[in-house]
Amino acid sequence: MSPGPGPRLVILDAGFGDAAEEARAAEPFGVEVEDAQARTPEERGAVVASAEGVLVRFSPVDSELIARHPRWRVIGRYGVGVDNVDIQAATARGIAVINVPDYCVEEVATHALALMLASWRKLPQAERLIAEGRWNDWRVLEPVRLLSTCTLGLVGLGQIGGEVARLAQPLFGRIVAFDPSPIPLPAGVEEVELDRLFAEADIVSLHCPLTPETRHLADARRLDMMKPDSLLVNVSRGELVDTAALARALDVGRPARAALDVLPQEPPEPGDPLLGAPNLILTNHVAWYSTQALSRLRSSLAANCAALLVGKPAPGVVNADELAARGVVLPRGPSLERRRGLPESRTPWKGS
Repeated sequence: MSPGPGPRLVILDAGFGDAAEEARAAEPFGVEVEDAQARTPEERGAVVASAEGVLVRFSPVDSELIARHPRWRVIGRYGVGVDNVDIQAATARGIAVINVPDYCVEEVATHALALMLASWRKLPQAERLIAEGRWNDWRVLEPVRLLSTCTLGLVGLGQIGGEVARLAQPLFGRIVAFDPSPIPLPAGVEEVELDRLFAEADIVSLHCPLTPETRHLADARRLDMMKPDSLLVNVSRGELVDTAALARALDVGRPARAALDVLPQEPPEPGDPLLGAPNLILTNHVAWYSTQALSRLRSSLAANCAALLVGKPAPGVVNADELAARGVVLPRGPSLERRRGLPESRTPWKGS
């Protein structure tokens, strides 16, 4: 595809097979979309360099890559987290970084709840008994406690954490939460300090971004604070958990169980100690997925990045405040957070 008269977005590494969904979403703005992976390796560099914006899923977009591409005006990240993009370097160049923070709220929240229920009710262990011909050997599953007598601890009360709280209300006897932002608590949720949450919750579920402050938020010290029969759930970012410490903790039963959809390295190395840990449920980073979520992700990101390139308001600019402080004027319009009636606090995650 040769460059047209309008701006162009290039997909670096989506892995979705084509750019059809993105192209349809960007077309009303007069913006072309091309998948760089459809080009030969020799052509790829020129295609990326000639674009005004890029869409990226996994590849790191660091300061060196940004410096090599002076035409870029927007970097779109497929997903919620933007930890693979050097926000500071992008901001210094006046580049807007856009994510899609609301494309899979229901999916991730229900996946977190599914992991909680499967692990708490010991469904994998029960299935294993059947496979081993031990139908009547159910007593080896003991103890299994009523959820209504348990405390759920939510680390993070953004859109997904808030939805988990709403879904979990009828199931748990108590819900506690920690979030550094001064946001209204959902009804029936008690605010506690982070260490207290790890110590008091029967199930700890992580719903926060990956930042320097939250990396290894669930470290050896906090894991050791958890109850002997407790469960750790992570559907957010793999590096929130010190997985080496978690593997050791599972071996001694504190916490007793873990259920993870994300890991620091995906897929993990064959010798990763976590793979041999007892009482662990792993899913392959699919909490975000539904047919509808995939379509929303692709079309929303392309449309929002295309809108910005042609001077129209675009939601999801994660470095909007930083760009404004540097005198970069973005098209004015209601932010995603304001449209959804959510607070816009940018309080850093420092824990307690």
